[in-house]
Amino acid sequence: MKRNFFQPIVILSIVVTGVLPAQAVTLVSHRAVYDISLIEAEDATSISDVSGRMVFELTGSECDGYAVQYRFVTRLGEKNGTSAVTDFRVTTFEEADGSSFSFASSNFVNNNKVDEVRGVANRKNNKIAVDLTFPEEEDMTFPGSAVFPSQQFEKLINAAIDGEKIVQHLVFDGSEKGKEVFDATSLIGAQDRLSESDKEGVLSVDELAKSPFWPVTISYFDLGASGELLPNYVTSFDMHDNGISRNITMDYGDMVLKADLTQLDVLDASSCN
Repeated sequence: MKRNFFQPIVILSIVVTGVLPAQAVTLVSHRAVYDISLIEAEDATSISDVSGRMVFELTGSECDGYAVQYRFVTRLGEKNGTSAVTDFRVTTFEEADGSSFSFASSNFVNNNKVDEVRGVANRKNNKIAVDLTFPEEEDMTFPGSAVFPSQQFEKLINAAIDGEKIVQHLVFDGSEKGKEVFDATSLIGAQDRLSESDKEGVLSVDELAKSPFWPVTISYFDLGASGELLPNYVTSFDMHDNGISRNITMDYGDMVLKADLTQLDVLDASSCN
């Protein structure tokens, strides 16, 4: 399994090139809470059970940029009866025009910090220049065709609206210590809407009950990988046209997790002048 188990790529890591979207997409400011559970685990892994919670908060606008607060807390039960609590936290800010993306993440195991990364990525001369500031100062560049998370999600929604079914893209989201860009393939299913019988509980919120959605599956590969390779990570979810995701599954190769949306708070959004 290549990707860090706790990377938040399920929500906002998605799409294609730096072309302007065909139509305006508004990502609604919201806080979403998901309950985490284990769907399956290979016999070779030591994990017997997973439970936890994921909280994702998006604020901002297509004019002022988007800020994300993300936290993923899990209790990993092992076959020998022991368990560990992991706590992964991410804070990002992305300029509205996709010109820069700042990121900070920290990872705790049993309340002990085991990892921390901070940096900023800027578009310069058709490249993405990444300046890592912690734990060590380091500079690197990636192809300018890569996009940042909120920009990616807007473009994926546009692709779905336009009826596209397969989308290739490069993505930089600050994961893997901010040192990698991933090559991804997105498969977009047919547009659907919630049935009247489904509109109960959290699904009764207007932003879900009244908006169309598409089933999406994204497979992530190493940049430049060739041949018949298995993806490092696969995520599937229902994507609403306002940027809210639900019915999330996360396939890490040796285990598959599920994230069920249990609470949704729509937040006040900054308006464009």
